[in-house]
Amino acid sequence: MDNTTLLFIGTITTGMGDAKKFLSLTGYLDQFKSILGYEPFPGTLNITLNTSSTQLKSNLSELTPLLINEWTDGDRTYGSATCYPAILIEPVEGKTLPVHVILPDKTRHGEEQLELLSPVNLRKTLALNDTDELHISVYSSTY
Repeated sequence: MDNTTLLFIGTITTGMGDAKKFLSLTGYLDQFKSILGYEPFPGTLNITLNTSSTQLKSNLSELTPLLINEWTDGDRTYGSATCYPAILIEPVEGKTLPVHVILPDKTRHGEEQLELLSPVNLRKTLALNDTDELHISVYSSTY
């Protein structure tokens, strides 16, 4: 088993709102339930990584991922995504929650962006706001 853990640091930013639509599609929902073990809240938490964390992002390929396959509904094909289990750490109060980092194969985000999936609304559950700093500890899947 791979024991590598990567620690990312960044600040919360408001996303484009695209994830809400995609996360609600049955082709993705069924896979999230079976592969991640839960139905994600319909939206991701967007993190803008600091410079060193942006550079570290390429090291995610060293971890064992959870793969979400592309699928089609007959009219269009929806892209695949790579997920990694992680722990979200709110550094001021030390609150933590298990999450998944999701890296969609098709995205409009830059390399400095990281998206987090969770079964709960992370902003409300941890009382988070834009510009709050978070630490994300990402590790290999054991799936």
